[in-house]
Amino acid sequence: MFVSSMKSQKMQKRLLFTKGKDLIKGVKMCIKLKINTDKFMRITVLNLIVMTVFLLSGCAMKFPVPDETNQTILLIPVETRQTLGKFVFTLDVSIKGASGNEVIKHTVEPNQEMLFSYNSQLKPGKYKITKMVMKAKPGFKLGGGAKKRPEKMKDKVEFELQKGKITIIDKMILFQQPQSKLVKPKRGQNQQKKTDAERHLEKIKRKKERIADQEAMKKQRVRQVQLVDLDENFKAKILEELKEVENVDQWKM
Repeated sequence: MFVSSMKSQKMQKRLLFTKGKDLIKGVKMCIKLKINTDKFMRITVLNLIVMTVFLLSGCAMKFPVPDETNQTILLIPVETRQTLGKFVFTLDVSIKGASGNEVIKHTVEPNQEMLFSYNSQLKPGKYKITKMVMKAKPGFKLGGGAKKRPEKMKDKVEFELQKGKITIIDKMILFQQPQSKLVKPKRGQNQQKKTDAERHLEKIKRKKERIADQEAMKKQRVRQVQLVDLDENFKAKILEELKEVENVDQWKM
C-alpha cells in the first residue's frame, strides 16, 4: 500500500510538472504570438501610410517644367455646376494663332473637382479662341440625337502667351445642367414578384415620366455651355489651387 501510494504521488508530481511545462510553453507562445501580431500591425499601418502618401502624391496635379516642348502654359478657368449624375459631353475649344492658319484643338471636360483646364503645347505668341463645339461621349447623344453641336460665341477671346509664363485668360467656361426631378426607381425583391404585365405598365409609366422631365428641363432654358467673364473671386480660388500644383514654382505668373 505504501509503495503504491509513493508511485501515485510520483505520477501526480510528474503530471503536475508536465502540465506546468505545457502552461509555460503556452504562455511563451502567447507572448510570441502577441509580439508577431504587434509587428504585423505596425508593418500593416506603415504600409497603409506609405500607400496613402503614394496615392495622394499620384493624384496631385503636376505641371511640366519649362523646356523646348513646354514653353508656355495657357490656363482656361472652368466652373462646373452639376445637378445630374454626370455630363455626357466634352467641349472642343479651337485655338488659332495670329500668324498662320493652323488651328489647335483643346478638349475641356466638365469636372466639379477642377477649376481650370490647361495646355502647355502652344508656342509663345498671340492667339484667339475661335470656336467651341460640344461633343457627345461614346454611347451618348446630345439633344435632338446629334453627336456634335457648336456653341455660340459673342466675341473672340484673344490672349498672348509668353515664354516661361502661365497665362490665365479673362474669360471662363461655365458648364451647368438643368435640375431634374426624376427619381431613380428602387430595385429589390418587390420588382421580382411583379408579373410581366405589371412590369410592362411600369415601363410605360417611367417612359412618360422621363419625357415629361426632359420637357420640364428644356423649359428651364439652362445653357449647358457658356463663355462668361472671369470674376475676381473665382480667379482668387484658382490662384489658391495653383499653390498645390507640382512644378508651379518653375513658372512665372
